Amino acid sequence: MIAAVIDIGSNSVLLLTVALDADGRARGVDQALATTRLAAGLRTGGTLDAAARARTREAVSSFVDSARAAGARRTWAFATGAMRDAGDGRDFAAELHAATGVPVEVLSGEREARLAYAAAAGVGSGEAALLVVDVGGWTTELTLGVGDRVDDVASLRLGALALTEAHGADLGRLTAAVDAALAGWDIPPRARAAGLAASGGTATALAALDLGLSTYDPRRVHGHVLGDVALRSIAARLAAMGVEERRAIPGLDPGRAAILPAGAVVLSRIAAATAAAGVTVSDHGVRHGYLRAALAAEGVRVDLGELWP
Repeated sequence: MIAAVIDIGSNSVLLLTVALDADGRARGVDQALATTRLAAGLRTGGTLDAAARARTREAVSSFVDSARAAGARRTWAFATGAMRDAGDGRDFAAELHAATGVPVEVLSGEREARLAYAAAAGVGSGEAALLVVDVGGWTTELTLGVGDRVDDVASLRLGALALTEAHGADLGRLTAAVDAALAGWDIPPRARAAGLAASGGTATALAALDLGLSTYDPRRVHGHVLGDVALRSIAARLAAMGVEERRAIPGLDPGRAAILPAGAVVLSRIAAATAAAGVTVSDHGVRHGYLRAALAAEGVRVDLGELWP
């Protein structure tokens, strides 16, 4: 059986296609990314930018075609912060459904956070508290739990794209803005003693940079620990670069170059706020959690542990 999931994020659209054997073990067939910046210029309750909608529509249509060409029997699609908060987000989801034949579920912030936790929890200890952070383009989701149990969920307006539009790559302004938003987060006491894990494009890009990878390798990124000192150093180095310099970094997705300083500041300030010594990076993100949940709802148990040889 071949199945696919499309993640319509606020900065990027992602495709994951897998083949399942009879025992439910998954093998990666295809993955792809398109930077469409759907949240560009967005204000809560406002409308999505027409050009961003067109870029996103093209990417989603292309990924649906790719999944079908790979033999996918089922394809799911979901959307996160930008479509959740835009006044016309649900209308755009319906438009994408009509254009591709694939329904698009607009996730609540809580559901997005729980799926990120389910995907990333494997990098932590099953008996210790774990705080999972997923830095997106429009929001950042934080989920605290132990093993399979989720104890606390928060969705904060700390998106790397939105922060970049407001503050550019100015390290001081970004830090002040992130700290101000975190001051409004009622940090659960257990979060200060929990392990810290991160999923999403910001975390995996920072891990690849820390590892010096010229070609992204999910096996090396998954489980890599970014120490707090290294994280602050990378954030400062990225902020000191121009956008073109960042785009030229080997192995870095050029579409993420503009917003990575802001994403790095978000992750580093959350680490500081929770007194974490480091961040364990998960290559598995919301799309992995969503695909597992969607298949489970159809009675198919799946192991996504070793997708890529």
